[in-house]
Amino acid sequence: MVKITDKEAICIMVLFLLGSSIVIGTGIEAKNDAWIAGIFGLVLFIPFAFVYARVQSIYIGRDLFEISRLMFGKIPGAVIAALYSWYSFHLGALVLRNFSEFVNITTLYNTPLIVIILSFSVIIIAAARSGIEVIARVSTYALPLVILILIFMEVISIKQMKFNFIKPVFVNGFQKIAMAGFSAFSFPFAESVLFLGVFYSLKSRNSTYKVLLTGTLISGVILIMMTLLNIFILGIVVEDFYFPSYSSFSRIRLGSFLQRMEGTISVSYAITCFIKTSICLFVACKGVASIFGLDDYGVIAIQMGLLMAYFAYIVYDNTVEMVNWALKIYHYYAIPFQIIIPLIILITAEIRNRGKNTKGRDDGETE
Repeated sequence: MVKITDKEAICIMVLFLLGSSIVIGTGIEAKNDAWIAGIFGLVLFIPFAFVYARVQSIYIGRDLFEISRLMFGKIPGAVIAALYSWYSFHLGALVLRNFSEFVNITTLYNTPLIVIILSFSVIIIAAARSGIEVIARVSTYALPLVILILIFMEVISIKQMKFNFIKPVFVNGFQKIAMAGFSAFSFPFAESVLFLGVFYSLKSRNSTYKVLLTGTLISGVILIMMTLLNIFILGIVVEDFYFPSYSSFSRIRLGSFLQRMEGTISVSYAITCFIKTSICLFVACKGVASIFGLDDYGVIAIQMGLLMAYFAYIVYDNTVEMVNWALKIYHYYAIPFQIIIPLIILITAEIRNRGKNTKGRDDGETE
């Protein structure tokens, strides 16, 4: 059976959660209070991290699709598997489009968007077909590089920061901050629900708690620091930029020898989007294979990857529509996948688990 270490799982999760968020940002609807919204979203997610971890710990060694079939039966389980296959497929397409749009706008403006999408899809398909062990090993090497790049960029951008831009605090009102915090909760933190399709490969029953909480906290701190950096450099108009982090780093000037450093954030963005999209494609393939009873999910990885690429190309008409979806609609769309269904699964799993324990005690007393 495929097994990954806790360290590898944490690396995957941190890169997954950073995903598009390191460039698009989180909670930026709250403007200069976006950092508070990020903290709110992180705190709001912690109970759901325990929900996801508890489900996985009850059914250690089984993925989300096997758990659904065991708890609800063949047909209801297949419906849940289909829903999460769709969610994973859809999320992967959205991230793929986000990255391709970014490259198209900032670098390859004369290149057709479909060419960028297909080029990036090739390595995503290869990674998904190779399996979670390969993605995990790549992540352990990629995460230190991403963190070093982000730390370096933050340090050299200090000269451009204006710390008074953070004031006034709470000027946007609690309701707007809370809504932006809920947006940060769903994008990206609660997207880790997809790891119920990955963490079957963890070695220990309690590893899920450690991995989910550690991965969430590390990525949360990084994203909140990135949000603060964007506010210190861009100020209250941070919401007006499609890619705030890219815009912030483009303003770095250290004399005449160090400038135009925004390309370095593009490297980090490429790595995080690669890991996130690969995980999404991997989980989607696992789900479809589960529904149709396929022994090897890899036989459909190319077809699913090409479908994901095509869907990424047609899902938005333009960049404005893409950003509006991410910031204004997505958090409502994701509620069933991130909140409702996981809670139903947990409640059902606890009832069934308690019933088994009670039956075991009764049998022991009878003997």
